[in-house]
Amino acid sequence: MTGAPQVPAGHVDDGARVPYPRWRRWVGSLRRRALVVRAAESGGDPHDRVYLGYGVVLLALVYGPVLWSALAQAAAAVPLPDAVAGRAAALLAGWALGLGVACLAGLAAARAGGPLWTSRAEATFALSGQFRPRDVLRRRAVLLALAAAAGGAFLATAAAAGLAGGATAGAPGPLLVAGAGAALLAQVPVAVGAAAQAPGRRRAAVGVTLLLLVLGLVLGLVAALGPALGTVSPVPALAPSPGARAGAVAGVALVVAVGLASAWLMVRVLPGELDVDRAAAGQSRTVTAGRGLVGGDSGAVADVLGPRAYAGRAARLPARLLRRAPLVARDLLGLRRRPAALVVSLLAGCAGAVLVRLGAEDGPALATLAGALTLYGAARTWTDGLHAFAAQPQPGALLPGTAARAVAGHAVVPTVLGLLAAAAGAAGGRDEEAAAVVLVVVLVLAARVWVAGATAAPPGLFTPMMTPNGDMSMLVLGAWYLRGWLVVAAAAWLLQRAGPGAATAVLVLALAAGLAATGLRRFARA
Repeated sequence: MTGAPQVPAGHVDDGARVPYPRWRRWVGSLRRRALVVRAAESGGDPHDRVYLGYGVVLLALVYGPVLWSALAQAAAAVPLPDAVAGRAAALLAGWALGLGVACLAGLAAARAGGPLWTSRAEATFALSGQFRPRDVLRRRAVLLALAAAAGGAFLATAAAAGLAGGATAGAPGPLLVAGAGAALLAQVPVAVGAAAQAPGRRRAAVGVTLLLLVLGLVLGLVAALGPALGTVSPVPALAPSPGARAGAVAGVALVVAVGLASAWLMVRVLPGELDVDRAAAGQSRTVTAGRGLVGGDSGAVADVLGPRAYAGRAARLPARLLRRAPLVARDLLGLRRRPAALVVSLLAGCAGAVLVRLGAEDGPALATLAGALTLYGAARTWTDGLHAFAAQPQPGALLPGTAARAVAGHAVVPTVLGLLAAAAGAAGGRDEEAAAVVLVVVLVLAARVWVAGATAAPPGLFTPMMTPNGDMSMLVLGAWYLRGWLVVAAAAWLLQRAGPGAATAVLVLALAAGLAATGLRRFARA
């Protein structure tokens, strides 16, 4: 068939395109005019954003050095092997695990509308064929790369200063090397998150994340068990040898190549493959959850990552349990329909129990703290039924008995899973260490009951709290949202400092009982 070539629907000829910078400046001028008009009508200040930026910079300058020093002190408490090869393996394990965890955060951000964010209006009027996505998203991609580089350098220099002790006080060279390497490697998690937003690259992003986590775990095991097993170091280039210089040059070249390649993908390639509709929907959910948090309601946070994927849809309610313990049957069905989340939470719970046991073996308090927080995060999946019960308009109204009875029914499955994780983590340890693990598990489950009892902040938290640094009411509100994490962290730290003993156990159990009782009272009043 002859004639004019067929043009796909929605296609815009390159010659008919309006340059995006010119269109963006025009839209920006309209927004500024609308902002001035709204400010004049409401009596507000059109320069509120300038003041907000000034406040953020001031807070960063005031509390940034404090945070850096705290991170350096935490890194100084991390034990490292005495052997050069073991120390090198431990440092590489830390780098790999840090990158793996950051990539996990990038995968989660991809489900929440990031790291390359866009709005529904922009997706409709700018990313539906009117402009090249690379032109629209280039500026925010560059900002993300710079922010990731600054954050990575900040964390790496603090960790390097803590691990090296006072040796780096007069020698900034190691800090500069660590900061530059972290600034380059920090592009990897951002690129992984952006790749997860592209339909054709999600599997590759998940594969890179799993590779980094497995590599970090293997190197960590080699660093911990290598001296006892007589294992040869897998990183001989970092040990004193004739080939040390060549190995160092190869490592530097690898870091530079990976960092630059990730930044190039982030700025030049991935914006053109972005799933615009999915990113806009995730950004909309995140904005809704943020507005809810500012208003004192944390219920919308559960929907930030989008609808849950249920793999075991063929699972049915256990018939025998359904007649005798319907709430237990419901919780088991929920876990059977999310097998991946169950496996990950059990692995995380076992890892947290191991860290608590290591901290109880005269280890650093950081191990106990990290283990308790890991257990608390894993317990969120175990207590999914309890949180669903709390989300009902009137918890327990459709069930016979009191709210305390319903909470007790929903506590069976988390208790069993928590004890399984405690048994796996405390296997082979002494009685005092096993007792510490069990106490932390009991505290974690009680804190989950306490947190599930209320999702709306009390109105009294919004009362202005004027201090020399301004109104601190939002800081108190943030602490209320993180109350479970803060209580578990403080109790775990005190447990490790106080050491094993009957008095410590009684205090922890009393705290757990008080938290659970408070949660039950909130459920009863709902």
